[in-house]
Amino acid sequence: MTAAKTKTVKMNFKALYSYVINTNYRSAAGIFGLGISILCLVLFAVFYSKIGRGYKIMILIVGLTFTVINPLMLAWQTFKQLKLSPSYRHPLDFTFTDEGITVSQGEVSQDIAWDKVCRIMKTNQMIAIYTSRMNAFVIPLSQLGEDRGKIISSVVQFTMQYKPRLSNNLKEYQSGKGI
Repeated sequence: MTAAKTKTVKMNFKALYSYVINTNYRSAAGIFGLGISILCLVLFAVFYSKIGRGYKIMILIVGLTFTVINPLMLAWQTFKQLKLSPSYRHPLDFTFTDEGITVSQGEVSQDIAWDKVCRIMKTNQMIAIYTSRMNAFVIPLSQLGEDRGKIISSVVQFTMQYKPRLSNNLKEYQSGKGI
């Protein structure tokens, strides 16, 4: 990268919701809950005429819990968080250098060395750079503009020697071909 690349990023609903959904549904508990919901919906469809009304309602509610109700609740919480959280009111400045990333907002600034990145997750809407199991910087891809491929490729290249966990769709960036 050699020259520092600074991007000003304003969080948007699509990116934050993508992060929240991926965080919730890629865990063991999320997969288990989704499996139970799908199983209940299949049971509801197969045994519809053979079970009583009370059981139908109960099975349908459990079936819709992780497939419809929880995603809607997460969307509402994401919307509220985006509107109410002071950290999302003002844009963040991300400066990508050979040494790491500097994240600043107003007068507050934090430096993240590349060796502190433990996981990188990318979806169609965002890239999340994890500094611990629970803490991540979420960057909406739409905010990176035409430098998106170069920035993602640089992040992957600089962290590769520290072996962070990469989402499968970042493998193309390991060779630098994702630019």
